[in-house]
Amino acid sequence: VLAARPTAKFPGAPLTPTGANPMLDSIGPGSWAERGDAPEMTYDNHLKIVPVRVATGYACSAKEDPRGYDVIGADRKVAGKVVDLWVDRSEALIRYFEVALTSGRSVLLPVTFSDITRGVKPGMGHIKVEALLANQFADVPALRKPDSVTRLEEERICAYYGAGTLYATPDRAEPLL
Repeated sequence: VLAARPTAKFPGAPLTPTGANPMLDSIGPGSWAERGDAPEMTYDNHLKIVPVRVATGYACSAKEDPRGYDVIGADRKVAGKVVDLWVDRSEALIRYFEVALTSGRSVLLPVTFSDITRGVKPGMGHIKVEALLANQFADVPALRKPDSVTRLEEERICAYYGAGTLYATPDRAEPLL
């Protein structure tokens, strides 16, 4: 069921979300595809994207390590802290930050939605996320398992942040003049 309605009465009119949280409605920049609900695997049949806590052989230099950084929303409020890094074993790069929210729940933050400011001392920087307000991190789609992410979960998580670029505040959906 599509949680949207046309904005006008002509064929092909843009859709506007109708759900309680437009960032979960899979409309516009928040649309997502029904990918397989299983983790992606490496060529040698290991989980492709995993947290550093389970990925042997991966480390981050103390100078560059963002663990401990505050994650700040577009409203300049703290949503939580980075507690782990999720690496892509096939590409040898960081894909997500694991963020422990002030509520105690953990969510994934795609690196591509992050603006990292390094501190003078290790652990003293912060990560700014313009796509969401601090309280909206609470609705980031959850993982079923704490140490793996499925293709569908990735799709929905990235779509949520993408939806925030248009639907996080009412003024973002207004036309620019």
